[in-house]
Amino acid sequence: MKRRFGILIPALLVTIAIHAQQNNEAAGSYFLQDVKETNSGFTLKPNYTFTFFYTKGHFTRTGSGRWTLDNSVITFNSRLKPARDFKLLSSRRVNDNFVTLAFTDDNPLNTKDIECTLYTANGRQKKFTNAEGIVQFTKQEIDSVKIISSLFPDHPFTFVPLNKIQNNFVFELEKWISEVFFTDFTLQFSNPHLLGRHPLLPGQFRYTKDN
Repeated sequence: MKRRFGILIPALLVTIAIHAQQNNEAAGSYFLQDVKETNSGFTLKPNYTFTFFYTKGHFTRTGSGRWTLDNSVITFNSRLKPARDFKLLSSRRVNDNFVTLAFTDDNPLNTKDIECTLYTANGRQKKFTNAEGIVQFTKQEIDSVKIISSLFPDHPFTFVPLNKIQNNFVFELEKWISEVFFTDFTLQFSNPHLLGRHPLLPGQFRYTKDN
């Protein structure tokens, strides 16, 4: 029995050493390749935390969390995504002929072109907010509203009014709406590259390590 343990322990130590070496090789900054006018990438730190960034023009999004490496597959996970990305500030009945949805944020550009789909007994209607962050529909009872920001499409929100006679709603974008959240997001590690998807763009991509 002692001899058996004497064999297993060195083998285990070798396995741990190889795993640690692979993790050290994976740590570093990787940048998205071959996507015009877009800068994006991951920084994998030796303490198994990571940061992510995406920049296009003046628009920037970021994320962070922890990473693991197993069989050349890196898995990214961040903190739990909050349940909602839009806060209802007010809902009331207004004596006019519209259902009005208004959005507010510190950056007015974030409230433009928000897709709002109204679901009613007669079907659904889709419109987009104007430069002031406002959209209006013909007055009617609504069952729910699906809200998708053109800037943050990974943060959809469905609003169900508690009182169907209300027709005027004001929402505020939550502070974390620009944060990118990761749940078991994976990339293939092939030193010095990461291969696979992008959290915000369709398709398959290559990220190259900055030496």
